[in-house]
Amino acid sequence: MPPKPAPGFKGNKSHLPQKPCAACGLPMTWRKKWARNWESVLYCSDACRKAKGTKPDTP
Repeated sequence: MPPKPAPGFKGNKSHLPQKPCAACGLPMTWRKKWARNWESVLYCSDACRKAKGTKPDTP
């Protein structure tokens, strides 16, 4: 889990961990909501969770 933000934190997310979404491949940035289960978060949204069996559309 990343360290707690300093009191003057202004929302710079560049230092937070990222990982790709299992469905679409786009990078997901760590969210406070995911702090307890960041290792088990696989999808960036409910739409990706529903489409988990399909391949992303890439040319």
